[in-house]
Amino acid sequence: MNALSAFAFGSAQQPKPLLPSLSAAFSTRDGSVPANDVSSLPSIFASRSNSFGVRASEARPAFVANNARLNDYMQRGGTLVVQYQQGDYVQRMLPPYPVTAPENSRVTDETAPVRILAPNHPVFTFPNRITEADFGNWVQERNLYAFTTFDMRYTPLLETFDRGEMPQRSGELYAQVGQGQYLYTSYSWFRQLPAGVPGAYRQFANLISLAKAPRP
Repeated sequence: MNALSAFAFGSAQQPKPLLPSLSAAFSTRDGSVPANDVSSLPSIFASRSNSFGVRASEARPAFVANNARLNDYMQRGGTLVVQYQQGDYVQRMLPPYPVTAPENSRVTDETAPVRILAPNHPVFTFPNRITEADFGNWVQERNLYAFTTFDMRYTPLLETFDRGEMPQRSGELYAQVGQGQYLYTSYSWFRQLPAGVPGAYRQFANLISLAKAPRP
């Protein structure tokens, strides 16, 4: 497979109608690779980047069963982008470095202020320059199932908070893993993209282009 990015569906996400509008080269996967049969995995890992949809650790057994291969993929230079996962993702110790998530840490106000903590990070510069204006006109919520604490090897990328709450800096995290990279984003792309939020499209294009971007 020569696709730039591979997208593995989670439980609530059907990105096929949305991805072509991003003008990206994709191979889509439904995550149905049996846990005891990894013969087809090279067709996923041969790509430059893999993005896993929401709640993949619940809905896609292959995602869990092949976590060691995903880690090896990153060690060898691959890029892994993971959207929000529920508590089992942390309980099974699937992230590359330690995190905690004892409860659903979320920001429910879709108009909550968002501060970009690392404005020169490629997530915010390639191919689109992202500003706080790109968080305008969101629907329903900012994020859900953010980590609560995280290892110092992660770089927090965004800060947001509900009124009266402490700032949350764990909703989008980046880490270098070996020669590769890992990004966890709990922001609600699965709501914003179907709603046609322009800033969300610009940001999601950057997320799926991370493998091609200059390294931070």
